[in-house]
Amino acid sequence: MEIRQLEALNAVVASGSVTAAGRLLGRSQPVVSRQISDLEGELGFVLFERTRPIITLTESGAEFHREVRGILADLQQLESRVLGMRSGQVRPLRILATSDLAQGLLPDALARIDRFNPVFGRHLVLEEAVHEVTAQEILEGRADFALINLPIDTQGLRVHWCGQAPCLLALPAGHVLASQDAVRLDEVRNTDVITLLSRYRMRYHLTNSLVQATAGDPRRHIEVGSQQTALAMVRAGLGVGLMDPFSTQSGMLDGVVVRPVLSDIHYRIGVVSQLTHDLPEGAQRLIRGLHSHVRQVIPHFVDTDANGLPHAATSLAEALHLA
Repeated sequence: MEIRQLEALNAVVASGSVTAAGRLLGRSQPVVSRQISDLEGELGFVLFERTRPIITLTESGAEFHREVRGILADLQQLESRVLGMRSGQVRPLRILATSDLAQGLLPDALARIDRFNPVFGRHLVLEEAVHEVTAQEILEGRADFALINLPIDTQGLRVHWCGQAPCLLALPAGHVLASQDAVRLDEVRNTDVITLLSRYRMRYHLTNSLVQATAGDPRRHIEVGSQQTALAMVRAGLGVGLMDPFSTQSGMLDGVVVRPVLSDIHYRIGVVSQLTHDLPEGAQRLIRGLHSHVRQVIPHFVDTDANGLPHAATSLAEALHLA
């Protein structure tokens, strides 16, 4: 399997035809056709359904192409880095983060840290993971460090810090529970609930907890793909939603209020890196700054060890003087 074959596949998908792919790559149409045919022969399955005027991916072809896109993107990044090394450019600071944390927590934290003590020279690369970040991705060196949802297999990883905070219940501003300082899940009765699709382990935990707490009550259940969509549904009065406390920092909407949930449902995050690699000084400062930012802005955040055991035993109810 050759890189030129993968480039040909990607170009055909992008352009919709072998002829257009040839123009895109600067190759002749017969060369691109042969590269695709040779690739199919090596793979043992057909990549395209050849129906005029365009060709479309088969189911197996679509799955393979998703893998190919990642490989080609990594190669482009490697080529860019090599060019930078030749010209003496400073190595970029690379961060891997789940999408919710990359969009909700990281921007404000980075702006706050960088304002007083810049943590990167000329180039910062933030790669978002649509679903969960796996230990393997970190061990493969895709980033200097990862800001992730926990739990994760920590074998081979250095855990710089981790902690947890109580989940939040998002409510329409006029909801009867919005006047309370905190909410118990058993108070969410006869109310439609909005949850995030359970692609993350922690999302499944949140969804399952809310559904169980309201079991037996006549209500509808709406599942959505992003926290912003869930908040928009709440604002429209379609129900209440259980949210993680870290990703709501930059995304609150007018007409929506959030209240801590009085339960044992906590959301855990942390920063990890490869155990065998020393981090650049800027990465170390950013990791410390992220920790400081979280401790200051996330209500009732508690540091934990790698197993999730809190360093402080104060309960949320005690913190809110509700015990």
